Amino acid sequence: MPRKRALDGALLSVKSRARVAKLETRGLDAGEVLPAARGSEESIGLPDESPTDGEATATGLDNGGAEDDFALADVPSDTLAAVMMLRNKFPPSVPMCPLALKTHIYSVVNDRTAVDRQLEELNRNNKVQIIKLASNRNDYGVALWEDYASAVCACGEDRRALSGGEEGIKGASELFGWFLDSLVARISHCYVTDFQMERELRAFLASVEGADPNAYDEHITLLIRSGLLTRRTSVHGGYWISVPNVGIFVKSLNTGRKRLLGIVRRRKRGEMLQWDLEKVKLPKTTLGMPFHLRDALGSGVFEQIETTCGPLLRLANKKQSEDM
Repeated sequence: MPRKRALDGALLSVKSRARVAKLETRGLDAGEVLPAARGSEESIGLPDESPTDGEATATGLDNGGAEDDFALADVPSDTLAAVMMLRNKFPPSVPMCPLALKTHIYSVVNDRTAVDRQLEELNRNNKVQIIKLASNRNDYGVALWEDYASAVCACGEDRRALSGGEEGIKGASELFGWFLDSLVARISHCYVTDFQMERELRAFLASVEGADPNAYDEHITLLIRSGLLTRRTSVHGGYWISVPNVGIFVKSLNTGRKRLLGIVRRRKRGEMLQWDLEKVKLPKTTLGMPFHLRDALGSGVFEQIETTCGPLLRLANKKQSEDM
């Protein structure tokens, strides 16, 4: 056996010397691969060292990974996801832009501080539009920007909104597009001051051929009649951003709140099982019982207690509920 190994080693050394001599004869370096050797590598399917398209690189991502990666910026926040969900539950019988009450969002997302912070950010980034409601509480509605933009564009397309002589107002046809793109889209609040409104509107009218910048009061009146602005009755003045037919919604909201509180207040100890309350129909309101229950839970009017028979709703503050 040792003799055979010695012969094999000698034969291998002879072959090695012969191969090196052949390389020197051809003028090739000892480390270069011969064409025959390349063919042998290709014949056994050795992979190419350079990464191809779609092949994993040293970072573990393929070349197209940047396009296929899940964009975290597109992931909606908890607040935006709640607005999307609540928007789909908005009663279709109400003839207005679908929106979610801020109290509804509170009933879905427990962290109210995070909701307020995220709503301000979403409003600045034109993801949603916050609308002040003239209800018997400090209520705010939240509409998706796409829904709000559609409502504004519908006002511009509706010729009936221009009845009463507004057809003769210069710049009336371009007013609604300017209002959406150059005014509301650039403010970070749900209101506009008198100074800002006058300054921006005068600049817009100056750019419209034949329009008088001093006649901006007529254009403000047109926006108010269309339901896109409401007067801000405070020491600061200005205008609230609004949507058409919001008065119908607010009236139904106030009526339903009073009816709901009256039903629970007449019960013993001011409490009632939620599933019993859901069966009750509220008269003189088009929003429905689920809408008002979500509003009452989010605003803290009811305290929800888990029982063996299901959730029990109890008036959280009877004195406060009597004032509503």
